[in-house]
Amino acid sequence: MVSKQVSESGGDKEEETVVEIDRVTKRYGSLVAVNDVSIPIRDGEFMTILGPSGAGKTTLLHMIAGFERPTEGEIYIDDRPVSDEPPNERNIGLVFQSLALFPHMTVKENIAFPLKMRREDPEDIDGQINEVLELVQLPVDYKNKPVGDLSGGQQQRVAFARAIVYEPTLLLLDEPLSSLDKKLREEMRSELTRIHAETDLTIVHVTHNQTEALSMADRIAVINGGALEQLAPAKEIYAQPATPFVAGFIGDTTMLDGTVNRIDGRRAAVAVGGGEVTVESDDRVTVGDDVRIALRAEKIALDHDDVDADNAYEATVEQVAFEGDQTQYTISVASLDAVIDVTHQDPDPETVFDRGDVITAGWDAAEVFVYNQ
Repeated sequence: MVSKQVSESGGDKEEETVVEIDRVTKRYGSLVAVNDVSIPIRDGEFMTILGPSGAGKTTLLHMIAGFERPTEGEIYIDDRPVSDEPPNERNIGLVFQSLALFPHMTVKENIAFPLKMRREDPEDIDGQINEVLELVQLPVDYKNKPVGDLSGGQQQRVAFARAIVYEPTLLLLDEPLSSLDKKLREEMRSELTRIHAETDLTIVHVTHNQTEALSMADRIAVINGGALEQLAPAKEIYAQPATPFVAGFIGDTTMLDGTVNRIDGRRAAVAVGGGEVTVESDDRVTVGDDVRIALRAEKIALDHDDVDADNAYEATVEQVAFEGDQTQYTISVASLDAVIDVTHQDPDPETVFDRGDVITAGWDAAEVFVYNQ
């Protein structure tokens, strides 16, 4: 394995890299599906590759698995270049969105299949199956059930068991939870997190679902248009998005375009519509720059009267969506010529607003992300 110095917030630390995606590009004719992407994946890490449909994340996963070959660059597993190796020589477990279980087989037969393909000792197979069923918390007496008789969540557990029973170097997950209903999806997220903690498996997970990514991943690689937008720990991705795309894709965010009017120390005034927004400034912006600012929905305060914030504006409530534990508002701010999304989690009935209410909306300068255009 390769030892690398990987820099993160909190300092440099030495980590063993199990998988190295090194300047990988994949072309299909004139279409560039993956463009010069480099990602080191650490031993025991839960890495999520996150992006919208068509971003290139599944193509990247398929190249790691061996189903596709890079046009340029190389992929290393345990410091070994594998682009010319077939999938069966890479010691990788894989769970597809469709699960790809064998419907004519029992639970035991499904899980035993990769062991038999690897010519494991038949006398050991039953014990290995019992151990992995215990790990995925499926009763051992389910072994002889046809997989078609199981619930969706139980089938998920069988798919995970089959993928890890032979102790692969790497487990690849291709949107395995996307077809589940909300409650079962949340349950399986918890199960995956538990299995990862108990086994210390190295996992690469592909999804378009930001909640899955933020709740399970150690680090997230955000992919857009085949390119890597940001690679960072989950909390950093949310709190310090590196690009406008990341800011807009992660969380509920309103994007506003403006021009820097003036700078006063560590603050800048950005002209937006017919008004101004105060933001925190750094050396990257100067007077006259065209910028894009991003506002998180949960960082915006609403009140019938005044809001104590660096930025406060009269606003009109345009839409209200009550969601039980929170309320989603769409407000219009005429002075900024802007429509802004707001998430409100205050259960106080005095802070509930109706469509058409004229209120005050505000946020602090520190809550605004600023990007050069």
